[in-house]
Amino acid sequence: MEVDQNNIFKLCKELGCCDACCLRYLGLKNPSVYENTKNVVAKYEVQEIATKSNNCDETIEDSKKNILEQSNIESDVNGDSYKSPPSKKRKIEPCVTCLGILQEETWADSFEMVKEVLEKKRYACDTFACALSAPMATILRERVVGLHLEKSISHYDANALTPLKEAWKWSFGTKLAAHIGKTLDSGAVSPLLVTLNIDYLDDLQELEALKTIATPLFESRSQQRKRFSTEFTRRAVEQALQGVTLETIQAASESCCLPQITAPAKCVSVVCTHAPMYLGGRYIKLSRELPQTPWIVGGRRVMPSSVQEIIFQPLAELYGMSAAEAERRLKLVAAGREDVDVRCLGDGRPFAIEIIDPQRQLTSEELAQACKLISSGGEVIVKELVPIVKEDLALLKKGEECKTKTYHALCIKLSHSEFNEVDPDSPITVTDADLERINSYRNTKEGDEAKIEITQKTPIRVLHRRPLLTRTRHLLELHAEKVPDHAQLFYVRVRTSAGTYVKEWAHGELRRTRPALPNILHARTDLLALDVAAVHLCWPHAPVH
Repeated sequence: MEVDQNNIFKLCKELGCCDACCLRYLGLKNPSVYENTKNVVAKYEVQEIATKSNNCDETIEDSKKNILEQSNIESDVNGDSYKSPPSKKRKIEPCVTCLGILQEETWADSFEMVKEVLEKKRYACDTFACALSAPMATILRERVVGLHLEKSISHYDANALTPLKEAWKWSFGTKLAAHIGKTLDSGAVSPLLVTLNIDYLDDLQELEALKTIATPLFESRSQQRKRFSTEFTRRAVEQALQGVTLETIQAASESCCLPQITAPAKCVSVVCTHAPMYLGGRYIKLSRELPQTPWIVGGRRVMPSSVQEIIFQPLAELYGMSAAEAERRLKLVAAGREDVDVRCLGDGRPFAIEIIDPQRQLTSEELAQACKLISSGGEVIVKELVPIVKEDLALLKKGEECKTKTYHALCIKLSHSEFNEVDPDSPITVTDADLERINSYRNTKEGDEAKIEITQKTPIRVLHRRPLLTRTRHLLELHAEKVPDHAQLFYVRVRTSAGTYVKEWAHGELRRTRPALPNILHARTDLLALDVAAVHLCWPHAPVH
């Protein structure tokens, strides 16, 4: 059955609702309605006067004319043609539902606060989305007015109420756009989000009635203080009001369901944030004394710098970040990591940088300059940085688990092979038979991609940060050759599955890796130097040469 909208509007006004909230209770959800509420409300005001025309001195037509003229003047308040009336500014009564949040007369300070923050942060983005953190008392007040309407008007459904945040976005957001010179868009489209935090002086005091209405709920929350750090949350308030009646709220309230508002809700802070931006690249590490990330133990640095800090420095300068800001707003995501004493050569290790709350996207010229500055120190080389999107990070993460890597290892033979019948005191040398044994070794079936399958217990050197597990890993390629003029030394080129501890494979680590290189040679071996020669992952596009 159709509900009388004029009665809804009239009752809302009698209860003390503002124009926008009256339209919300009518269930109007067209954004244009809230962009200019005065013109829409004028229709209902004219109809209200028409019902009382017999008791009025002025005609209905005169009433229409007065109301519409006034609405046009007020809606053009920001236009050049507007002239302030000579009379004193009328005091605005805060709306009993939204506490003044939807009343245009309260917006001036909020506009200036937003503008001040944006001018300070200097975003290059031409669009924005806005979000509202409203007092929780509005939830209670909305419910009270809705119950009044359901009680007084047949077939009224309080669930038809247009959400406060939507009406605010369509009304306040539209006016804010003109004030800050940006286009209002949805949060799903615009990367720039402007959030206003609105406070109401009597917010918690008004919510106290809910403890009587939903005593078990709040007693339970009180008993679980570790889980519920605050007494009132939006979720808790909504739960407390489920199925409640107007009589219940009246009985729980000390004075009345809609307490008098001493002061309207006020914007106390504005937070502007830009969605993260991402850069992708590959780094080459030439130093054997450089960790990937800052190495700090007990609050003290072990190494003076890191790959991360070298890469971050020119980017921080381009964004005008301090060292502390860069630590907070720049995040390195890499496809694995090499040890401090391991170089990373070839095309380098794939990595991404997340830039939190960036003012703008860096130009290709700026990114090229950043690469030049990164590489100038001689420890880290980055040939290219390119913009990527968040979804690309999935490839990087997946690469950590399924990528393969090629290593170049400089090894030393420390004992004679058990296969060699030589004088124990004779010099130890790498023989052709040793190389043949390494190059031909296989413990998997012919046709398998992996040539050698090994099991590795978590290395002792990382047990302080990794759980003790036994993992199966694979060597896909293995080739050894002599080092000229060094009889005990030999090079090993090995391609491994992700997560293989090559150092431990090279020396066996007390038989914690099996079969290790010593098992293949039947001689003791060790590792002198290790390089990552290649990380086999297409990132961020074809490898840079």
